[in-house]
Amino acid sequence: MGHQNAHYLKLKGNTYYFSRRVPKRLQRHCSRDRIEVCLHTSSRHQAARYSIILSSQLEDQWAVLKRRDISQCLWTYFETDQPLSPTNGPMTADNSTTDAPRLSEATQTYVFMKGANRSSTFASGVQRSVRYLVEVASDKSIDAFVRADANALRDYLKARGLSSESIKRNLSNLRAIINFVSKELGLEPTLAFSGVYLGEDVEVPKRLPVAVEDIKRIQRLCRQMDDEPRWAIALLSDTGLRLSEALGLTTDEIHLNATIPYIEIKRQLWRRLKTKSSERKVPLVGEALWALRQASQATGGPLMFPKYCTTTTCKANSASAALNKWLKSKATGADQIVLHSFWTCHGFVPLQVLI
Repeated sequence: MGHQNAHYLKLKGNTYYFSRRVPKRLQRHCSRDRIEVCLHTSSRHQAARYSIILSSQLEDQWAVLKRRDISQCLWTYFETDQPLSPTNGPMTADNSTTDAPRLSEATQTYVFMKGANRSSTFASGVQRSVRYLVEVASDKSIDAFVRADANALRDYLKARGLSSESIKRNLSNLRAIINFVSKELGLEPTLAFSGVYLGEDVEVPKRLPVAVEDIKRIQRLCRQMDDEPRWAIALLSDTGLRLSEALGLTTDEIHLNATIPYIEIKRQLWRRLKTKSSERKVPLVGEALWALRQASQATGGPLMFPKYCTTTTCKANSASAALNKWLKSKATGADQIVLHSFWTCHGFVPLQVLI
């Protein structure tokens, strides 16, 4: 005899089956009182992912049948036996008309209108969230999504090993798409993706500042290797700049011959700033000053770090992966230290105060 668990999985031998009882009120629509599908896998993790998708699709079908039954009860009060078939407009799963676009179409509109002057990671992040939802609930009209779809997506992403913060970010992307496009078209936005329960908050390990001895060791190694990746790390170690701010620097933003050497952080085509207050002047001291002197002597163009930045894009993500890998191999407590940790190491004084 097979064993069934709370995920609607039944194990027969070494193979998992999806097995779920049909609600009593809907059994008259089905040939059996239980739906059972072979998942063709012996992996419980893989079977759980399939189960989430099948459950969501099944909930959609049952919702259609329930609405159909309610509609039939309504039309018994009229002379016609059936409601009139719609003659125009997109069709939803329950044969009703809708003016809402499909999710894929809404995503194109959202990215086109909201993605101007944003980095490519904006569009890729939005499209990734949409792919997750389509895999779970299909590409349907944006007003057809219900809370069951959002819950199924949450469970699917948990099964993939995503953290609560990542799941929250994906739900936020989907909510933004649907709300924005609905508002543009004068439609009522759906609340399906609002307030989705993600479980109790789990305490996230705090990111520790880099120990002073580690900073000194890393700076010595940067001087020894004396190359572009190490200049970038040395610059961060004595300024606390964001990585994209450092990599996107140009020769015009660097003032090495001033009474107090400094850099200007300004908005650039290839480097968006996180906030308006991110436009600032930062004094150069110690290893940061050394790093930019080396970089300015080596560069043959307007960019200080051409290995990681062009006049159209800043490759901060790939640079972060490579530089963090090197950094972690040189510092103690390496599992918790990343480039961003340098930001927590210093209390920086604005340049105008120094002047």
